[in-house]
Amino acid sequence: MKIAKFAALGAALAIGLSACGGGGDDGKGSTGENPAKITAWFMGAANAPQDKVLAQAKADFQQKHPKTDVEVVYVPWPDATKKLQDALNTGQGPDVVEIGNDQAVTWAAQEALADVTKQYGGWAEGKDLIKGSLELGQLDGKTYAVPWYAGVRVVWYRKDLFEKHKVTPPKTWDEMKAAAKKLQDGEGGDVAGIAAPSDFTNGFASFLWGAGGEIAAKEGGKWVGKLDTPQAKQAVEYYAGLVKDGVAPKKYIGVNELAGPQRDFANGKVAMYIDGAWTLPQIEKISKKHTSDMGVFTIPTPTGQIGPAFAGGSHLAVWRDSKSPNVAFDYLASVASKKNAKAFADGLKFFPQYNDLLQGGGYGSDPIQGPAAQQMANVKGAPKTPNWTEADQNKKIIPTMLKEVMNGTPVDQAIAKANKALTDTLNQS
Repeated sequence: MKIAKFAALGAALAIGLSACGGGGDDGKGSTGENPAKITAWFMGAANAPQDKVLAQAKADFQQKHPKTDVEVVYVPWPDATKKLQDALNTGQGPDVVEIGNDQAVTWAAQEALADVTKQYGGWAEGKDLIKGSLELGQLDGKTYAVPWYAGVRVVWYRKDLFEKHKVTPPKTWDEMKAAAKKLQDGEGGDVAGIAAPSDFTNGFASFLWGAGGEIAAKEGGKWVGKLDTPQAKQAVEYYAGLVKDGVAPKKYIGVNELAGPQRDFANGKVAMYIDGAWTLPQIEKISKKHTSDMGVFTIPTPTGQIGPAFAGGSHLAVWRDSKSPNVAFDYLASVASKKNAKAFADGLKFFPQYNDLLQGGGYGSDPIQGPAAQQMANVKGAPKTPNWTEADQNKKIIPTMLKEVMNGTPVDQAIAKANKALTDTLNQS
């Protein structure tokens, strides 16, 4: 599957290709190169905590490369795939790029990323990176991207409403549905019990895995969709049932967690919604009216244990067309250094990707990061195949399945269709 086949995502690019640096200007690619400028693309929107960390990373980098400037370009997440696709097709890419950890092998397989195995081997702090996270950026024994930060989704809730209606944070699915109904009824229907958007594979995965299901597995050298197992069906019926039973709004069918649920939660229209522990800054941009009454708890499972959650986060990579790959890696290592990774994680409610920092970071006592740290102890990732991006972001196989069930399509019919599409897509060449 070539990137050229990817469907464009999102609206028009916020940043034109004229902003692309394409690397340094000496073209040597040697350790001693000193380009006038390198360009780094970071996903999302500029924010004060991240800008502060990147400023420090630049200062650290310039101790080794004092004559090299760093241009930071922010790319909205919805535009990321098209932006990178255009860069791949035109050769006008960045030097360093942030990539979602579930997409690293996709871009590596398209030869969009530089092989940094040698540079990584010479990076002293790199030996302490979490092994499982590092593997997400490796393909065929080579390293193409390294972990930057990690995150995990939890259930955000209104503590004041829970106290008012004598509801305790639920641990099981039944308790969560009952809590949503009690809160919704108690507020006279003015506040929805919970948000369950259909276009939310990373959130739904917690329910799938919590029931003991899987997205897909590799058997006999081929990928086999596992959406048609009894465990997966149980998860689909429960998650879609939140909408069908009226405790989650139908208006979130066809949208993701950001296109409605986050805004409504911030404005006090939803009692519970699932999102990353990192979402507080975004909520505060919408409204600070209820932030003092917000808390989080781990995503419930059928039996009440802490189930697996989707391993969110980002990796950093050197783009294949960088003319100064070694200098680019030096900047990457400055951004992802232990000092800067911890500062970034603490400022934006993420977690650093180092074993020693996770063990001694004091995250357990934080009211937001504490439950997230518990959830981080049990995380999983998407099927490790270059075709996952096509299956999830372009074809939206799981979101389409959930949307169909929420709209009344028989569960078995929607699942069978989705499982065939998933199997076919993961095996396409």
